[in-house]
Amino acid sequence: MAGASDMGAHSLIPERVLIVRTGAIGDVTNALVLAEALKATGQVSQLGWVVHPLSVPLLHGHPAVDRVHVLQRNGGLAEWLRLRRELRAEQYGLAIDAQRILKSAVIARMSGAPRSLGFDRGRSKEGSWLFHSIRTTPMGGTHMVDWYLEFAEALGLKHLEPRHRLPLDADAEAWASGVIAHLSPDGAPGPAPLCVHIGGTKAAKRWEPQRYGELILELQERSLGPIILAGGPGDRADAEIALQVSQPTLDLVGKTSLPRLISILRRCRAWVGCDTGPMHLAAALDCPVVALFAVGQPERTGPYGTGHQVLGKKPGGDNLAMGQITVSEVSEAVEKSLRG
Repeated sequence: MAGASDMGAHSLIPERVLIVRTGAIGDVTNALVLAEALKATGQVSQLGWVVHPLSVPLLHGHPAVDRVHVLQRNGGLAEWLRLRRELRAEQYGLAIDAQRILKSAVIARMSGAPRSLGFDRGRSKEGSWLFHSIRTTPMGGTHMVDWYLEFAEALGLKHLEPRHRLPLDADAEAWASGVIAHLSPDGAPGPAPLCVHIGGTKAAKRWEPQRYGELILELQERSLGPIILAGGPGDRADAEIALQVSQPTLDLVGKTSLPRLISILRRCRAWVGCDTGPMHLAAALDCPVVALFAVGQPERTGPYGTGHQVLGKKPGGDNLAMGQITVSEVSEAVEKSLRG
């Protein structure tokens, strides 16, 4: 959030600003710090966002986002022309390409905004930097959250501190409260649950499903409280393998919408899983994260903030590296998180 000395008017920030960051869940979650910083100035009366359908629940109802422009995947030329008309009707004064690829750069330019802000040449992809009239200057930060805040720096804001908020969905909150209440068999308030999240979008990032089952068993032996097994619909097959080894307190794999998952994570006291979108959701909600990394750069794309742990071996580009992370290592890290 911008410091008090930066809350006055600044000529580089117009009243109507568009952010282009179409997906995925983790990327949109981290980029929300930019929307927060801009709205905190008091100068932006409308902040719009272009996004794919999957991540829409992260933006609808968010206090820093006023207008959500949904770009349907595989919609063809007609969908792009529709989006172009919709964006131009809003008369944005500035478009920010927070995705750094050709598609997002084209969207920023076709919005009709007189100025377009993007990443510097060294960090852009597919020549996207060529489309922008303003470009960021690297400020020395390594995490993507730091990179997103550089857009605010480029617009003259200083002394920025990231603010993470996720929207509240009343129906999802009521559902999650009921779920948590039923975790205590006698109805008495008990410890908040742990969330074990199975699966991931890329095979190289996935832990073997039977190890999740072994992890749940070991966490139960350590008497660490109720355990929720979570994951998406595509993780159901892995969940069935894990369930052959042990039974969590509650199995929610493939049974939650994005708003419901967020509401459940608000009530968890720790999250464990691999590099995936819900990892960033948990971190944004100040839920301590134990992240399993074997590929990628955790210093750039890992859980942002303090109190998190990253477990991993030297990246190998395949499941061999993930296989070197032991169940005991993970359960010990979870217990460490619970001790604070």
